[in-house]
Amino acid sequence: MARIKDDYRALSGTEKAAIFLLSLHQDQAAMLFERMDDEEIRELSASMSSLGNVHSSVIERLFVEFADKLSSAGGLVGSIDAAERL
Repeated sequence: MARIKDDYRALSGTEKAAIFLLSLHQDQAAMLFERMDDEEIRELSASMSSLGNVHSSVIERLFVEFADKLSSAGGLVGSIDAAERL
């Protein structure tokens, strides 16, 4: 029987990243994977493949946390270095 992830507090950082990546369009996720090293890809791929079902409330809470962290960071800074990294 498939596991159902329904306790947000029990998620590891890797599991949160895996859920986030799975929620993206395949092309968007691929662009992020291109910026990762092999170990990060292996770790995230393993987490993605073992997540099981993730309750919609967990996904919603993940995106709320993501938005909160972005807003508390004080915004984004555009620079030549940032543009070159992209």
